[in-house]
Amino acid sequence: MLKGTTRNEILESIKLLANKHDSIHIKDLVNKERLSNFQINTNQLSYDYSKQRLTQEVLDELLLIPEKIDLRRAIFNISEGGLLNTTEDRHVSHMLHRDTSNSKDTAEFKEISKQTDKVKEFIKDIQKTPESYINAIISISIGGSRLGPELLSEVYGNPSSKIKVYYCSSYDLNELKEVLFVCNPARTIIVISSKSFSTPEVIVNANKAKNWLENLVGESCWDQIFGISSNKKGMTEFGIKDTNQFEILDSVGGRYSIWSSISLPAIIDMGWKNFEEFKEGAFEADNHFMKSAWSENIPVLMALISCWNMNGLGINNLGIFTYEYKIRSLVKYLSQMGMESNGKSFSNENNKSLFQTCPLMWGGYGPEAQHSVFQWLLQGTEYSACDFIGIKGDAEASSSSYEMLLTQVAALSLGEENLGFKYMSVEGNNPISLLKLKNLNPRSLGFLIASYEHKVFVESQIYGINAFDQWGVELGKKLYKKYDSNPTLMESFFSKLFLNKKSK
Repeated sequence: MLKGTTRNEILESIKLLANKHDSIHIKDLVNKERLSNFQINTNQLSYDYSKQRLTQEVLDELLLIPEKIDLRRAIFNISEGGLLNTTEDRHVSHMLHRDTSNSKDTAEFKEISKQTDKVKEFIKDIQKTPESYINAIISISIGGSRLGPELLSEVYGNPSSKIKVYYCSSYDLNELKEVLFVCNPARTIIVISSKSFSTPEVIVNANKAKNWLENLVGESCWDQIFGISSNKKGMTEFGIKDTNQFEILDSVGGRYSIWSSISLPAIIDMGWKNFEEFKEGAFEADNHFMKSAWSENIPVLMALISCWNMNGLGINNLGIFTYEYKIRSLVKYLSQMGMESNGKSFSNENNKSLFQTCPLMWGGYGPEAQHSVFQWLLQGTEYSACDFIGIKGDAEASSSSYEMLLTQVAALSLGEENLGFKYMSVEGNNPISLLKLKNLNPRSLGFLIASYEHKVFVESQIYGINAFDQWGVELGKKLYKKYDSNPTLMESFFSKLFLNKKSK
């Protein structure tokens, strides 16, 4: 266990360096040598941090942090599915789901393989004839159980596919009602995805879909309802047949479950071979993370720079902008992963964190964002750290989009001074990282997403927090269950709170 004094020393060194370099501007740092040296290239992804607001001296000091926090040990523990979620007494197994080396002989790894085979057989059965009897899949899911699979469907879905996949989670049921209106119940499968199988939004939608199906096809509806959860009892009590249940390990968090059976609906869209390549790309990122030197390690550098931007430069937000329409939803996925993991104030030792632990993560599809939020980015009163994600492919559209990305990176980081008309000046000096994919094949996207996962984990190790629990979210669920059956109780609660404060 890392001593608090070590984290004190880390934070103190960051503050001292920030004071020393508080007047630095990115435009004064950038040169040809830096453009080459401040860049990491892999087969799937290039990471360019030359437009970050840090000197070589700062970088050298940051690169001492991994050894101070014994990061190698932590990386080994998570790669083995170790007991890292200590506040919930759970192992953390998402890296095991994409381990293609078959080198592990554990009960968890065997269960993962068993469920993988079951999903594979399901996909074969549903797609084995050219004219499938099933033409619609309704995926009822929320949070990580929806955001990951839905992202994969958007990127790799075939618009002309005979099987249409829909995702629903709105608590007012309007999203589901619109889908049910266009679906034929005799040719529809419902997949209920929920790790706990008790999330209110999921259960409300699941009951609505089940009733719709039961009213129209009768008792045989249970042949068309499937469940994906770590709560086998919950699936059984709902009525789902054992053969229609796909189990996920309790040790895989929802926001890290894209590699598991949770992605079953998306596999219908992308195909089994593409899903395997997606996991292979993540495994490639795992090996990069485990074996690369700190100075050549993309996730480690991303985490160290994030720590510097927040705790050194005082920039508490990270804008993520994609310049490929198919990955327009990636920002939502990464934001949930980052903020639900590290949006914490207390350390594993139950002490108030010394650090700013997680930036506000926001952003969107770059060409659209340029005509909405970029004015604030370019001339507003706050700095924003940014990740720009693009693809430098051979296609003309891809090339043009990438050139557009580069112009915005230059404007935001370097700026432009207009002495005659100050209102036309752009200061720049927003720290920018450029993540460049060579293409958008499943292997590259798997590498990218896994790299962000590892970045989040390294940040949590620096700050001494648990990236795998979510007690804040649990409070909302607890209050909902307490007051759902009688909403007036919540109104009474606020009334009493107001009266008590007024009397004081």
